[in-house]
Amino acid sequence: MNAAILIQAAARELATVVGALLDAPGSANVSGPVPVVRWPVSVTFSGPSTGQLVLGFDAAGAQSLARLVMALDTDADDAAIADTLIELCGQAMGAVSQQEGFEGLRFAQATILSSAPQMEPTNINVNAGDQFDTTVAGWANVEAAAVVPNTALAATQNTAGAFAAANAPANLDLILDIELPLTVRFGETEMTLAALTRLAPGSIIDLGRSPDDPVDVLVNGRLVARADVVVVGGNYGVRIVEVISAADRLKTVAG
Repeated sequence: MNAAILIQAAARELATVVGALLDAPGSANVSGPVPVVRWPVSVTFSGPSTGQLVLGFDAAGAQSLARLVMALDTDADDAAIADTLIELCGQAMGAVSQQEGFEGLRFAQATILSSAPQMEPTNINVNAGDQFDTTVAGWANVEAAAVVPNTALAATQNTAGAFAAANAPANLDLILDIELPLTVRFGETEMTLAALTRLAPGSIIDLGRSPDDPVDVLVNGRLVARADVVVVGGNYGVRIVEVISAADRLKTVAG
């Protein structure tokens, strides 16, 4: 894997994500003039290779993207633009990690840089039908991950892998297409019956959770992850920040 291939893969997945949100065909092609980057979005990665990927958006392209995705009638403020770019680039990187040739890559959460890299970028035209069109600048540095011999670590990983395999249902493939209810839980509390009878429009219920705390994501009534609340295309969504162990997630299916 080299830098150019990674940049192109990221741009293609970004176009796919934007196209899906706007219900338009997304495409990405290496071409276009060098954009004046106002919004550089950085994502570090680890795994078989380590390094950093930066996608740079000009002011007009970032503004247009935020307005379209968030369904705004007026210009988006800087916070909304940053949230939109972070969310879209994060989704694109997640899709890249599932592609052949990028298996095992782990991408960190996207962040906004104060300035773009001072190097010649790869310029890629990203569009979604006739709704969105811009040129994105891409930079990447890719290094092979250092291999540090560690017999104890290897033994632990082998044991964990054997445990997961031993505890996975033998016929799991037969039920992977089953749909399960997913619920986002903002909080919970207990109330007396008397307090319940006094509820009326305007009543406030304290859920005992800070607005900055991640929410719980439950599948089939069981906790599988924790996430931050985001807004995508004018709708509520969640960005996963923590996933519980694979063994515990398999218990959700078994339940």
